[in-house]
Amino acid sequence: MSAVLSLKRSNSAVRYCFEADAEPGVLPRALELIAKRGLVPARVFAQADGDALSVEIEVEGLEPAVAEHVGRSLGQIVGVRHVF
Repeated sequence: MSAVLSLKRSNSAVRYCFEADAEPGVLPRALELIAKRGLVPARVFAQADGDALSVEIEVEGLEPAVAEHVGRSLGQIVGVRHVF
């Protein structure tokens, strides 16, 4: 799936949504992609349901090319099932 579909733009914010295995390391690895760019997410929502973890991360201040790269990188995290 294209990384373009992994993010939704609203003004200057980018929202990443993905489903992953409900494993302890998935959320910290996803947040690290934002933190290593010196940014703090504006909003983070995560909900576990059985063996699945649904996550939304909203970030402001990402350039379009960087936003695309982060979206692609989310899909490469071990345990991420689907980025949308």
